Amino acid sequence: MEQTTINDPQILIVTGYSGAGKSTVLRALEDIGFFCVDNLPIALLDSFYQLIAQSKVNGHRVALGVDVRGGSIDALIDEIKKCKIVLGKNVSIFFLTSSSRVLLRRFQETRRKHPLAEESTLTDAIEREQQLMKPLSEMADLILDTDQLNIHQLRSFVRDSFAQGTIQKVLVNLVSFGFKYGVPEESNFVYDVRSLPNPYFIPQLKVLKGTDQEIIDFLFSHKEVVEYWEKLIDFVRYSIERAYQEGRFFMRISIGCTGGRHRSVAFVQLLAQKLSDKAHIIIEHRDIGNDSYINTDVSDSKNITIR
Repeated sequence: MEQTTINDPQILIVTGYSGAGKSTVLRALEDIGFFCVDNLPIALLDSFYQLIAQSKVNGHRVALGVDVRGGSIDALIDEIKKCKIVLGKNVSIFFLTSSSRVLLRRFQETRRKHPLAEESTLTDAIEREQQLMKPLSEMADLILDTDQLNIHQLRSFVRDSFAQGTIQKVLVNLVSFGFKYGVPEESNFVYDVRSLPNPYFIPQLKVLKGTDQEIIDFLFSHKEVVEYWEKLIDFVRYSIERAYQEGRFFMRISIGCTGGRHRSVAFVQLLAQKLSDKAHIIIEHRDIGNDSYINTDVSDSKNITIR
């Protein structure tokens, strides 16, 4: 996959849905050297751009947080277009999105007020904001869905993506699961490995997990597993490349077997190792402990190999 180095954009416009993580992103950008301004009134944007163009802002890496609080979205879009005319390729738009269900839960948990909830319910405010922000999302250079990210993972993504000299990568959430417990929500791709040989029926393997080398050895001693793996890794790599080209930098890939302990876990572990040079990886073995939830980073996983 062809990747590009972040060329220290003079202005990174951070926007998106309320509750999707804009404040977290701005704080993370500030930590890596960006001069950050949040919720600047639309009437002041033009003057702000001119100051940057004339190099009167201390530091050339600027992050500007904008959202529905600033006023008319149409006026905001006009100002962003002016900014792009003045500064050209030095302007990038980073749009944060999240599902209505997750946004609703976040506002209920934090008890914060939605900026559009003055005379409507929270649900109506979220839906209205999504409609208002749609034209801006279509202008975005980078779109990140934060549904499955916690604050630490979001900050890590920002740090890894926008620190000087870093390579932009897609953030891939790899999930193993058991179909008997349900398919993970919000998955971009779901793969079913139940047709493959099952270690569960081998007494000495039943007690092990897909993180163990013995499970890998058993699976890849079968021709059909090798064929499935080769087709899967090719398509997953292709999918990541396509997402990158389209400016989508988050993807959730779920792999399921019957119980979520052996086959799906093994495939997720191997995918994480094979894709680590192409993407930032977050591993979730949802059902590995019979409904227990394990959330790990690829660096924490065992180094298993296909022999």
